[in-house]
Amino acid sequence: MYEAVSAQLDPPLGQSLRPFDRMRRRRNEAEYPRLGSPRFSADDVRADMAKVEAIVEIATKVIDQMQPF
Repeated sequence: MYEAVSAQLDPPLGQSLRPFDRMRRRRNEAEYPRLGSPRFSADDVRADMAKVEAIVEIATKVIDQMQPF
């Protein structure tokens, strides 16, 4: 799904959407940790909050304009 949205919105919004895939993978690591995988902290989450807010703002603006695929 990320690839489809990114293909439609990049450019110009790809730079703002790029952190989504990394955060999605980190969430998956938190839910299904592998032995020896690095842990992350509340500070890591707080550091990404501005990126999350930017992604939500983009989604709010474009959701009515995007066709289902």
